[in-house]
Amino acid sequence: MSRQIIIHKVIIVIIGFVITLSTVSCNETLKTNDKIKIIFDTDIGSDCDDAGAMAVLHKLADYDEVEILGVIFSSNANKFGTGTCAAINTYYGRNYLPLGQLQGNTIIGDPGDSYSKYIAKSTNIYGHSVIDSTTEAIIVYIELLKKQPDSSVTLITVGHPVALLYLLKDKEGEKLIKQKVQKWIAMTHTDTVPKMDWNFGRNGCAPFVTELLKSWPTKIYFSGAGEKIITGNKKLPETDSLNPVKKVYQLWGNNALKNGRCSWDQIAVLFAARPHCFNIEEGSLIQTSTFETYWKPDSINEKHFKIVPALTDNELEEIIENLMSESPRIK
Repeated sequence: MSRQIIIHKVIIVIIGFVITLSTVSCNETLKTNDKIKIIFDTDIGSDCDDAGAMAVLHKLADYDEVEILGVIFSSNANKFGTGTCAAINTYYGRNYLPLGQLQGNTIIGDPGDSYSKYIAKSTNIYGHSVIDSTTEAIIVYIELLKKQPDSSVTLITVGHPVALLYLLKDKEGEKLIKQKVQKWIAMTHTDTVPKMDWNFGRNGCAPFVTELLKSWPTKIYFSGAGEKIITGNKKLPETDSLNPVKKVYQLWGNNALKNGRCSWDQIAVLFAARPHCFNIEEGSLIQTSTFETYWKPDSINEKHFKIVPALTDNELEEIIENLMSESPRIK
């Protein structure tokens, strides 16, 4: 066989491999030997998409796409978020997951509550035991990271990432971040017009974000998509009455179980497990002197990346709704 023919066949094989990768459905993961190891950090209680994101995360774990290492509640303004996380973990058969809770005198988060107190206190319905108090967040972060292989952990924050700065300022925590964390996925405002973002600018979080953006040592993937991706009102209403996520959507706002809700937090979780369904843009997340943030594409920060869905809103709605509404593998 001539050298030219061999080269030609090699090129065909390479092209075929590339085409295969590009056509993998977002309804399935690219198969790898290792699950994505995730610590999920949420301000659950101020919106219902946090609960939707936890449902998506648990179903991705059911499919062996991710391993949930633990869940952190990032607000101390409303203490019942911890119990809500416990109820959802229990519903999906993972009541054993470590829980951490932001503590301290600085008040972080939204004190308003439409569902978390009800869910947290309904231990007779949802079977969980934690209501409003658990281990301090930094202790849990450190214990979880110590047990993991180097450069293996993905952090997802869909709320106020204050605990990450406390972790970074802790001597052991800083070492573990640099050693164990592969990337941080942060749900926040990613438009090019400055805005006082809920997660990064409001609720007492802005000064913490200033230092995080300056000092965080790993790659950060900023996720802001989801406003036009409406979920929670199609298949979730058909789930059983013991589903705390269903109850969250019913109680939140103007009945999100009927009208649906934006899917910001679910997008951040989906990206962690299925990055092939997204495009990545280079640039920088900038914080102004008045604590507004915005994405600046022509200012390259080697650690900053913006997540952009590669699918239509309708396609993402279907994927997220399916994951949110499927029954747990083990209750």
